[in-house]
Amino acid sequence: MKAGLLFRPGSLWIGAHWSPYHRRWCINLVPCVTLWIALAGGDEP
Repeated sequence: MKAGLLFRPGSLWIGAHWSPYHRRWCINLVPCVTLWIALAGGDEP
């Protein structure tokens, strides 16, 4: 499992998104700041 924090000016949304292909959660609690969690076998953004 891997995790990280990303600043992306294009991510102006709030909420969570699961990608089954990348096996990754992307969570935005604040616009433009993304907390991502990739499960085993998942890809980093």
